[in-house]
Amino acid sequence: MKTRNAFFKAMGAMTFCIAVAQSPAMGQGKASTNEPFTIRIAQQPAKWSLEWFVASEKGWWEEVGLKPQISTFASGALVIAAGASGSWDVGASGNIPSVLGASKYGLQTIALIDGESAAIAMVSPKNKAEQFLKDPASMKGQTIPVTFNSTGHWQATECLSKKFGLKQGEYRLVNLSPPDINAAMVSGKYDAAGIWAPNTYILEETIDAKVLCSGADLNLPIHSYIFVTPTFAEKNPEAVAKFLAVFMRAVAWEQKNPKEAEDYLKKFYDKIGVKIEDKYLTREMRDRPVYDLEEQLKVFSPGQSGQSEISKWWNQVGDFMVSVKMIKGTPDPQKSITNKYLKMIQDDPKLRAFVAEGAK
Repeated sequence: MKTRNAFFKAMGAMTFCIAVAQSPAMGQGKASTNEPFTIRIAQQPAKWSLEWFVASEKGWWEEVGLKPQISTFASGALVIAAGASGSWDVGASGNIPSVLGASKYGLQTIALIDGESAAIAMVSPKNKAEQFLKDPASMKGQTIPVTFNSTGHWQATECLSKKFGLKQGEYRLVNLSPPDINAAMVSGKYDAAGIWAPNTYILEETIDAKVLCSGADLNLPIHSYIFVTPTFAEKNPEAVAKFLAVFMRAVAWEQKNPKEAEDYLKKFYDKIGVKIEDKYLTREMRDRPVYDLEEQLKVFSPGQSGQSEISKWWNQVGDFMVSVKMIKGTPDPQKSITNKYLKMIQDDPKLRAFVAEGAK
């Protein structure tokens, strides 16, 4: 097992909320014909930010006249908190923060950024995991760190209910950031935690952590969503569509070039200070699938029932959030989810061709 000093050195950059240089005028007004339009993007130190990194490396933003200014936050809860003060224009996070942002200040979900059911899990050190799995009742009375207002919060609650048969009140959840969860688990303060990759890999390496149950084990529709602030969407719909087109081009490229995408993921993680063994890169790509334009349109389009697939997921997440008093009521998916910008790409020959170039 690695020493605690080695662990904290490896985790150094995970304790941050990096704000990349911003000017007061970012994302405001219309761009001139000669100057790129600045768009402020909120991301997390996670695989789903890879597409924006790839786009920057390959110069795709410039091709549609955009200039990204990217801020990195340690969790979705921090993304949503910063969005309330107008710190960014577009961003992404898990189901729970996305619904929370819609509830608090009208964030509009415009696309899926990836699937994450297999990447979010409850974990324990190996000896404790064996105990809990052999005797589920021994989980009763445990204090378990999770990041409140995150998708990990939902997954852990469902795991404790469905996997271990516990009711709320038979365990205690405490609110910690992902870096603090990692540090607490390494110190031996807790015997189980709710967390997501790449933190799960870090805990595997440092304390020989094992998965108790993942979102996939529970058949939870866990995804991260791309969203836009209502003010920016109203003023700059074309910029939003171009931003999304850049992302969709990177998705097409990633699906066409999975091995090269792994290499870019390593480069991206090195840049933002996420230290994981190379062996986990393949798992990151496998456990966080992306969706191309056709797949996105299908998920966002109403079915025979008149309800889209993402609306069903949205309501399922909302029901949980209401049950734990995170929100008073689920935001109306008709107002909080839109396929407008996906359709703008589909209906614009230039943007559609730009996206398609990624697969060539």
